[in-house]
Amino acid sequence: MKLVTLARWAELTFEDPPSVTTLRMWARTNRFDPPAQKVGRSYYVAIGSKYREPPQPEFIPQDNSLVSRMIRDMTGYPSKRIGN
Repeated sequence: MKLVTLARWAELTFEDPPSVTTLRMWARTNRFDPPAQKVGRSYYVAIGSKYREPPQPEFIPQDNSLVSRMIRDMTGYPSKRIGN
């Protein structure tokens, strides 16, 4: 299995590739199948890797606790701010 950098994988996969920052976030949150590998400070993925959406949690607390804010940030749900 040949590994390539995130930027190279994006060039091969997309017409208009996402930014390297987005690709790193995908690697950190395990959105590649098979998962990305971190070597030193760089991430590498197999050429045939696919992007996959993470599963949505069944329940997201609606309070403003740290745990619920972290869950909403990880899943992409909009943050609930005090006073909104």
